[in-house]
Amino acid sequence: MKFVPNPMVMQAAGLLFLICGIVVIGAFALKTARRDLVSDGKSLSTAPRADANNFALATCQSVISGLKQDIQQLQSIIVAEKSRAAVAEASTNLLLENIETGVLVIGQNLLVQGANPAAKRLLGYQSPLNMHTKELFRGLRTVELPSTNGALTGISQAIRDVIANQAEYRGVPASYATPSGEQRTFQLTLLPAPSQASETKLAMCLIACGTSISARSGEQDRTTAR
Repeated sequence: MKFVPNPMVMQAAGLLFLICGIVVIGAFALKTARRDLVSDGKSLSTAPRADANNFALATCQSVISGLKQDIQQLQSIIVAEKSRAAVAEASTNLLLENIETGVLVIGQNLLVQGANPAAKRLLGYQSPLNMHTKELFRGLRTVELPSTNGALTGISQAIRDVIANQAEYRGVPASYATPSGEQRTFQLTLLPAPSQASETKLAMCLIACGTSISARSGEQDRTTAR
């Protein structure tokens, strides 16, 4: 018996096949479009990230270049300041070596930390460094200095007053006997000394020579005065 297909069934089957084909093609097209969108998204997200990295790298390089220039300028300034400081120090040393005024630098412990040649010659010591002021000025006579509170004080107490209270004593007359017995008259000036360390306080004693007389002539003068 020969099978005769029903036209309605054939039409329905053809329609179903067409629908299935459309679904498959649509699904494939959707999958392809989705893949293209993902690929485009990746490329779009990668490009800004690359641009951001390039910008950050360029910024860092610019900052580093600026820092290098600042460092070079700072080094040039330091070299120039060291050169000026060296010139100033050499000039100061030359001045201290040749002036006639004695210069002593005294620390908080009342020990001599520096003395120029004039101070050594006037006081009669070859090397007064690290000497205490009481020992250094043991030949000092007839000198009394008014302290900040108005009371009279000796040279060591006056130096303490200079260091502790930034007091100043100017043009104080004094008589002095060197270790060899030579009599001299001085004009003493006590001032706060500049220091590189803020916590370190120093005093400066300036000794201007008045007249110099021998011990014998001094004795004759005293005899005459009697």
